[in-house]
Amino acid sequence: MRILAKLQNMASSEILNIIPYDIYAEIKQRDPKPLFRAYVIGHEGDAKGKIVGAGSKILTWFSSAINKLFNKLQYGTKILLGHNVDNTLEGRNPIGELVGKTIKTIKDKINAIAITYIYPEFRNLPLDVASIEADITLNQDGSVHDVDVGDITGIALGNSAIDKPGFPGATLLSQLQAFADRDTTQFNEGGKMPTLQEIRDFVSKEGISPSDVFGREKLTDDPIVKGYVEEERKIASTGEWVHRDRTDKAFDKARKEWEEKEKEYKKEIQTGKIEASKIKAGELFVSKIKERKLDDKQIKFIEKKKASFIPIEPEKLDKEVDKFMDSTLEEYKETAEIFGQKIEPKPERKGGGEPSEGTTEENPFIP
Repeated sequence: MRILAKLQNMASSEILNIIPYDIYAEIKQRDPKPLFRAYVIGHEGDAKGKIVGAGSKILTWFSSAINKLFNKLQYGTKILLGHNVDNTLEGRNPIGELVGKTIKTIKDKINAIAITYIYPEFRNLPLDVASIEADITLNQDGSVHDVDVGDITGIALGNSAIDKPGFPGATLLSQLQAFADRDTTQFNEGGKMPTLQEIRDFVSKEGISPSDVFGREKLTDDPIVKGYVEEERKIASTGEWVHRDRTDKAFDKARKEWEEKEKEYKKEIQTGKIEASKIKAGELFVSKIKERKLDDKQIKFIEKKKASFIPIEPEKLDKEVDKFMDSTLEEYKETAEIFGQKIEPKPERKGGGEPSEGTTEENPFIP
């Protein structure tokens, strides 16, 4: 079966990330300026395929079939110029080979993508459509889904001016000539040599360490590294290292002692603030008892309890005293009720000296 596919769009920088390193390195040894092209070889949707010996047919490809197609792609599969009368390779000269594969979602459709290496003598051919040659099991309704995709015997390339693609709207995704004249990878747009900053950004983004790029000899020959190593050797040999280590330890000890003293000092300051606040709280208790118009029993209860008052935030002393008095009076009420005494609510003076609402006996403004 053959499916002719015209391809779409893909960033050329992605190609190198898809090709396995060992395949890439092997190609570099025999071709200083290899040309790689990315083609979609199948995607979800309808495609017009040619069944060998049975003619053309519209087939529906589901995502399950595209995933199986992707899994069947094998590195080294031959790239061919056009189709033969059948799917055999006899008498056909390959123009390249499969060196990478990936699967991507493009415009809400699953796409199987093949990365091809085009041999030098064929790199100038205007090949912008691709077609698979494979053994595929069809369903009775002619659709291709959840079925076995057999061996992919080859990938044929053609030109869209002559060959009509089976997958509508597909175009060549991208192509990349991996090495410049001086055998350097073209990282940036327009085929220009990368700047030093672009190289640094690339290394940082990919998480590459110097040892990943250069060997031990290259690294130790670097003037900065060599100077650092020599300085450390000198320090170790002259006894300066011992002195520096002793100095560092003394500094660490002094810093620890200072931190402990600072912690103790801060603790003393906080303790002093709390003690000063407790004295000021005594005055607040007196003034607030008068403001609240408390009876003798309430006053005695608060006087007994206020010794347990400890301010938490001296800066908010006024609010803390109010909160303590509220909780103490509530405790007084609950205690009195336990012993059978009913506490009648009494009006408290509020802002401006106005009394709160009470009973008719307590409020002379209610007739």
